[in-house]
Amino acid sequence: MGVATFQSRTRRAATRTALACALAATGLGGCGLISEKFGQTVADAPLVGLPAGAPQRPATSAAYPAVHSMPSARPAVLTGVEQNKIEDELVAARNRQQNLASQPASPPSDAPAFAPAPAPAPAAKKPEPAARPSSSSQSIY
Repeated sequence: MGVATFQSRTRRAATRTALACALAATGLGGCGLISEKFGQTVADAPLVGLPAGAPQRPATSAAYPAVHSMPSARPAVLTGVEQNKIEDELVAARNRQQNLASQPASPPSDAPAFAPAPAPAPAAKKPEPAARPSSSSQSIY
């Protein structure tokens, strides 16, 4: 009697679970159909769809992206003379930057020279407290 009751409960629970899954699948499938049917009309609604400045969608979408189309030809490779000229220009620019970085910064001649603010005076040291006599008879507790 006990085993039969347990089996019938298990069977009922499995049936309820299967029924719930079937209802959920049917409901979600219906959402997909509604989205497909009303997607374009909702997108054209005034407060829901595209912003005012957005470009119009194309009438027909492209079948596939252009996978095999080749990009335009690249410009010709530099000759050895051109490459040496560019490298020399880059080396000269680097040397100018290093020279500027190694020179101390000087104020422009037309700008007034400002003296740096004086350093603040060191704070006066607090006098150290007098040493306390230590005795074993006094307890801190």
